[in-house]
Amino acid sequence: MMTLACVFLGWVFGGFLSGVSAFGAMMGALPILSLVMPPLSAVLTCCLVAVPCCVQLAWLYRRHVDWNAVKWLALSCIPGSVLGTATLAVIPVSVLQVGISLLIAVFIVVQLIGHRMGRRMNDSVPALCVTGAACGFTSAAISIIGVPLGIYILLASWDKDRSRGTMGMFFCLGCCVTVLSQWAYGLYGPELVPLFLSGTAGVFLGQYAGFLVGRHINQAIFVKFVLTFLSCASVMLFCRGVGI
Repeated sequence: MMTLACVFLGWVFGGFLSGVSAFGAMMGALPILSLVMPPLSAVLTCCLVAVPCCVQLAWLYRRHVDWNAVKWLALSCIPGSVLGTATLAVIPVSVLQVGISLLIAVFIVVQLIGHRMGRRMNDSVPALCVTGAACGFTSAAISIIGVPLGIYILLASWDKDRSRGTMGMFFCLGCCVTVLSQWAYGLYGPELVPLFLSGTAGVFLGQYAGFLVGRHINQAIFVKFVLTFLSCASVMLFCRGVGI
Protein backbone atom coordinates (compact mmCIF):
# COMPACT_ATOMS: atom_id res chain seq x y z
CA MET A 1 0.00 0.00 0.00
CA MET A 2 2.86 2.37 0.79
CA THR A 3 4.34 1.80 -2.66
CA LEU A 4 1.00 2.46 -4.38
CA ALA A 5 0.49 5.60 -2.30
CA CYS A 6 3.94 6.93 -3.28
CA VAL A 7 3.26 6.17 -6.94
CA PHE A 8 -0.06 8.01 -6.70
CA LEU A 9 1.45 11.06 -4.94
CA GLY A 10 4.49 11.11 -7.23
CA TRP A 11 2.28 11.29 -10.28
CA VAL A 12 -0.03 13.86 -8.71
CA PHE A 13 3.06 16.07 -8.45
CA GLY A 14 4.39 15.17 -11.91
CA GLY A 15 0.94 15.59 -13.44
CA PHE A 16 0.54 19.01 -11.88
CA LEU A 17 3.82 20.18 -13.41
CA SER A 18 2.76 18.81 -16.79
CA GLY A 19 -0.69 20.40 -16.60
CA VAL A 20 0.79 23.83 -15.95
CA SER A 21 3.64 23.77 -18.45
CA ALA A 22 3.48 20.47 -20.45
CA PHE A 23 6.97 19.71 -19.12
CA GLY A 24 8.39 17.85 -16.16
CA ALA A 25 5.92 15.00 -15.56
CA MET A 26 8.48 12.19 -15.47
CA MET A 27 11.14 14.46 -14.02
CA GLY A 28 8.83 15.22 -11.09
CA ALA A 29 7.48 11.71 -10.57
CA LEU A 30 10.56 9.52 -11.07
CA PRO A 31 12.57 10.66 -8.00
CA ILE A 32 9.56 9.96 -5.73
CA LEU A 33 8.95 6.52 -7.25
CA SER A 34 12.66 5.69 -6.93
CA LEU A 35 12.35 5.99 -3.15
CA VAL A 36 10.08 2.94 -2.87
CA MET A 37 11.01 0.64 -5.79
CA PRO A 38 14.01 -0.52 -7.84
CA PRO A 39 15.20 1.92 -10.53
CA LEU A 40 14.09 -0.26 -13.45
CA SER A 41 10.57 -0.68 -12.06
CA ALA A 42 10.36 3.06 -11.43
CA VAL A 43 11.42 3.86 -15.01
CA LEU A 44 9.05 1.31 -16.57
CA THR A 45 6.15 2.53 -14.43
CA CYS A 46 6.86 6.12 -15.47
CA CYS A 47 7.01 5.14 -19.15
CA LEU A 48 3.65 3.41 -18.87
CA VAL A 49 1.93 6.23 -16.99
CA ALA A 50 3.39 8.77 -19.40
CA VAL A 51 1.01 7.47 -22.10
CA PRO A 52 -2.29 8.38 -20.34
CA CYS A 53 -0.54 11.50 -19.05
CA CYS A 54 0.15 12.74 -22.59
CA VAL A 55 -3.28 11.60 -23.86
CA GLN A 56 -4.98 13.68 -21.17
CA LEU A 57 -2.68 16.65 -21.80
CA ALA A 58 -3.44 16.56 -25.53
CA TRP A 59 -7.18 16.31 -24.79
CA LEU A 60 -7.17 19.20 -22.33
CA TYR A 61 -5.43 21.46 -24.87
CA ARG A 62 -6.98 19.82 -27.96
CA ARG A 63 -8.28 23.12 -29.37
CA HIS A 64 -4.72 24.46 -29.52
CA VAL A 65 -2.92 21.50 -31.17
CA ASP A 66 -0.94 22.58 -34.23
CA TRP A 67 -1.47 19.45 -36.33
CA ASN A 68 0.87 20.60 -39.09
CA ALA A 69 3.69 21.01 -36.55
CA VAL A 70 2.92 17.61 -35.00
CA LYS A 71 3.11 15.99 -38.44
CA TRP A 72 6.56 17.38 -39.27
CA LEU A 73 7.92 16.81 -35.78
CA ALA A 74 6.79 13.17 -35.79
CA LEU A 75 8.07 12.40 -39.29
CA SER A 76 11.50 13.94 -38.69
CA CYS A 77 11.76 12.28 -35.27
CA ILE A 78 12.21 8.88 -36.94
CA PRO A 79 15.55 9.54 -38.73
CA GLY A 80 16.71 11.42 -35.64
CA SER A 81 16.08 8.32 -33.54
CA VAL A 82 18.04 6.19 -35.99
CA LEU A 83 20.96 8.63 -35.86
CA GLY A 84 20.85 8.75 -32.07
CA THR A 85 20.92 4.97 -31.81
CA ALA A 86 23.84 4.79 -34.26
CA THR A 87 25.73 7.48 -32.34
CA LEU A 88 25.55 5.40 -29.17
CA ALA A 89 27.65 2.76 -30.92
CA VAL A 90 30.62 5.12 -31.31
CA ILE A 91 30.27 7.75 -28.55
CA PRO A 92 29.82 6.87 -24.85
CA VAL A 93 26.46 7.98 -23.43
CA SER A 94 28.23 9.87 -20.63
CA VAL A 95 30.01 12.05 -23.21
CA LEU A 96 26.73 12.78 -24.97
CA GLN A 97 25.04 13.65 -21.68
CA VAL A 98 27.75 16.12 -20.66
CA GLY A 99 27.99 17.66 -24.13
CA ILE A 100 24.24 18.17 -24.50
CA SER A 101 23.94 19.49 -20.95
CA LEU A 102 26.57 22.15 -21.69
CA LEU A 103 24.79 23.17 -24.90
CA ILE A 104 21.54 23.57 -22.96
CA ALA A 105 23.35 25.60 -20.30
CA VAL A 106 24.80 27.97 -22.91
CA PHE A 107 21.34 28.49 -24.41
CA ILE A 108 19.83 29.22 -20.98
CA VAL A 109 22.55 31.77 -20.14
CA VAL A 110 21.96 33.56 -23.44
CA GLN A 111 18.21 33.58 -22.77
CA LEU A 112 18.64 34.98 -19.28
CA ILE A 113 21.06 37.69 -20.41
CA GLY A 114 19.37 38.78 -23.61
CA HIS A 115 15.88 37.26 -23.24
CA ARG A 116 16.28 36.00 -26.78
CA MET A 117 18.90 34.29 -28.85
CA GLY A 118 19.10 36.92 -31.59
CA ARG A 119 15.92 37.67 -33.49
CA ARG A 120 12.84 35.45 -33.49
CA MET A 121 13.28 32.16 -35.35
CA ASN A 122 11.02 31.68 -38.35
CA ASP A 123 8.34 29.09 -37.62
CA SER A 124 8.94 26.99 -40.73
CA VAL A 125 8.83 23.37 -41.90
CA PRO A 126 12.66 23.06 -42.10
CA ALA A 127 12.97 24.40 -38.54
CA LEU A 128 10.32 21.94 -37.31
CA CYS A 129 12.09 19.07 -39.08
CA VAL A 130 15.43 19.94 -37.47
CA THR A 131 13.70 20.13 -34.08
CA GLY A 132 11.91 16.82 -34.58
CA ALA A 133 15.15 15.13 -35.63
CA ALA A 134 16.87 16.58 -32.55
CA CYS A 135 14.04 15.25 -30.35
CA GLY A 136 14.47 11.80 -31.87
CA PHE A 137 18.24 11.95 -31.46
CA THR A 138 18.16 12.97 -27.79
CA SER A 139 15.39 10.50 -27.02
CA ALA A 140 17.35 7.58 -28.47
CA ALA A 141 20.75 8.69 -27.20
CA ILE A 142 20.05 10.06 -23.69
CA SER A 143 16.32 9.34 -23.05
CA ILE A 144 15.28 13.01 -23.13
CA ILE A 145 12.73 14.01 -25.79
CA GLY A 146 11.37 17.38 -24.68
CA VAL A 147 14.48 19.55 -24.50
CA PRO A 148 14.90 20.39 -28.23
CA LEU A 149 11.20 21.21 -28.52
CA GLY A 150 11.38 23.43 -25.44
CA ILE A 151 14.25 25.37 -27.00
CA TYR A 152 12.35 25.69 -30.29
CA ILE A 153 9.25 26.99 -28.51
CA LEU A 154 11.29 29.75 -26.90
CA LEU A 155 13.09 30.68 -30.10
CA ALA A 156 9.91 30.69 -32.21
CA SER A 157 7.92 32.47 -29.46
CA TRP A 158 5.01 30.03 -29.45
CA ASP A 159 2.15 31.05 -27.16
CA LYS A 160 1.55 28.89 -24.10
CA ASP A 161 -1.62 27.12 -25.27
CA ARG A 162 -0.25 26.20 -28.69
CA SER A 163 2.90 24.95 -26.97
CA ARG A 164 1.08 22.75 -24.47
CA GLY A 165 -1.40 21.29 -26.97
CA THR A 166 1.23 20.50 -29.60
CA MET A 167 3.71 19.11 -27.09
CA GLY A 168 1.02 16.90 -25.53
CA MET A 169 0.15 15.33 -28.88
CA PHE A 170 3.77 14.94 -29.99
CA PHE A 171 4.85 13.44 -26.65
CA CYS A 172 1.85 11.09 -26.79
CA LEU A 173 3.11 9.62 -30.06
CA GLY A 174 6.66 9.38 -28.69
CA CYS A 175 5.57 7.66 -25.48
CA CYS A 176 3.53 5.08 -27.40
CA VAL A 177 6.58 4.18 -29.49
CA THR A 178 8.71 3.84 -26.34
CA VAL A 179 6.19 1.58 -24.58
CA LEU A 180 5.75 -0.62 -27.65
CA SER A 181 9.50 -1.08 -27.99
CA GLN A 182 9.87 -1.93 -24.29
CA TRP A 183 6.95 -4.36 -24.52
CA ALA A 184 8.58 -6.02 -27.55
CA TYR A 185 11.69 -6.61 -25.43
CA GLY A 186 9.57 -8.30 -22.75
CA LEU A 187 10.21 -5.70 -20.06
CA TYR A 188 6.63 -5.49 -18.79
CA GLY A 189 5.02 -7.93 -16.35
CA PRO A 190 1.71 -8.21 -14.45
CA GLU A 191 3.31 -6.74 -11.32
CA LEU A 192 3.30 -3.34 -13.01
CA VAL A 193 -0.49 -3.25 -13.49
CA PRO A 194 -1.41 -1.92 -10.00
CA LEU A 195 1.45 0.59 -10.20
CA PHE A 196 0.19 1.76 -13.59
CA LEU A 197 -3.38 2.14 -12.34
CA SER A 198 -2.26 4.04 -9.24
CA GLY A 199 -0.02 6.34 -11.27
CA THR A 200 -2.73 6.94 -13.86
CA ALA A 201 -5.23 7.99 -11.17
CA GLY A 202 -2.64 10.33 -9.68
CA VAL A 203 -1.62 11.92 -12.97
CA PHE A 204 -5.23 12.51 -14.05
CA LEU A 205 -5.92 14.32 -10.78
CA GLY A 206 -2.67 16.31 -10.70
CA GLN A 207 -2.67 17.22 -14.36
CA TYR A 208 -6.25 18.47 -14.32
CA ALA A 209 -5.40 20.64 -11.30
CA GLY A 210 -2.35 21.92 -13.19
CA PHE A 211 -4.53 22.61 -16.22
CA LEU A 212 -6.87 24.76 -14.12
CA VAL A 213 -3.91 26.71 -12.75
CA GLY A 214 -2.20 26.89 -16.15
CA ARG A 215 -5.18 28.65 -17.74
CA HIS A 216 -4.50 31.66 -15.52
CA ILE A 217 -0.75 32.05 -15.99
CA ASN A 218 0.54 34.56 -18.53
CA GLN A 219 3.11 34.06 -21.26
CA ALA A 220 5.99 35.42 -19.18
CA ILE A 221 5.39 32.89 -16.41
CA PHE A 222 5.10 30.08 -18.96
CA VAL A 223 8.48 31.05 -20.42
CA LYS A 224 9.97 30.87 -16.91
CA PHE A 225 8.52 27.37 -16.50
CA VAL A 226 10.18 26.28 -19.75
CA LEU A 227 13.53 27.80 -18.72
CA THR A 228 13.25 26.06 -15.33
CA PHE A 229 12.61 22.72 -17.03
CA LEU A 230 15.59 23.20 -19.33
CA SER A 231 17.79 24.16 -16.37
CA CYS A 232 16.78 21.04 -14.42
CA ALA A 233 17.36 18.88 -17.49
CA SER A 234 20.83 20.37 -17.98
CA VAL A 235 21.83 19.74 -14.36
CA MET A 236 20.40 16.22 -14.40
CA LEU A 237 22.22 15.29 -17.62
CA PHE A 238 25.50 16.72 -16.39
CA CYS A 239 25.26 14.82 -13.09
CA ARG A 240 24.49 11.59 -14.92
CA GLY A 241 27.36 12.17 -17.33
CA VAL A 242 29.99 12.74 -14.66
CA GLY A 243 28.60 10.00 -12.40
CA ILE A 244 27.29 12.13 -9.52
